Amino acid sequence: MAERGGVWLWCGRVLGAAVLLAAIALISNVPSGADARQGLLRLAWRTVGEQVRLCRQRSAEELSRMLPHMRQTQDCSLRSLPYRLEVRVDGAPRIARAVASAGARGDRPLFVQEDLALEPGPHTVQISFAAVPETARDASGTAAESEALHEALARAHRYEGTLSVQGRAGRILLVELDEARQGFRVSGD
Repeated sequence: MAERGGVWLWCGRVLGAAVLLAAIALISNVPSGADARQGLLRLAWRTVGEQVRLCRQRSAEELSRMLPHMRQTQDCSLRSLPYRLEVRVDGAPRIARAVASAGARGDRPLFVQEDLALEPGPHTVQISFAAVPETARDASGTAAESEALHEALARAHRYEGTLSVQGRAGRILLVELDEARQGFRVSGD
């Protein structure tokens, strides 16, 4: 008799697991999220921006407050230049924002992660991603105007591209940075 009770217990567990798996399979097919009548244009990339060494002269008062072995006449920091992302879809501006490096010292990679709703049909997407001088700051937090900044801006890559894409309902088109070509590539079309 003890064996029959064990068999029924085992059968009950198997049946319970099967019911649970069937419920998970049904729930996983329930649509959620974005409107399936539209497509999505996803811009996603990570890149190391152009870096610049920004320095300022320390005052005599500052130097006098420092220990003798730490008295360096210049206060320097290595910063990544901020970039500006601009996106136009069929001539209409959709994104215009600054992209700055994260981190306390502003020396981390630049990340772009943007999603744009895209109506079904053909579209022309213009993208510009370029270094801008407006918000470059030196170690003291003041706007930097230096030869090093101008040289870094001259070296910085400017990524521009015009893409012809086909929007499809419920589909995601991925736009990535193509550093080798200094432009962009699209996948999922």
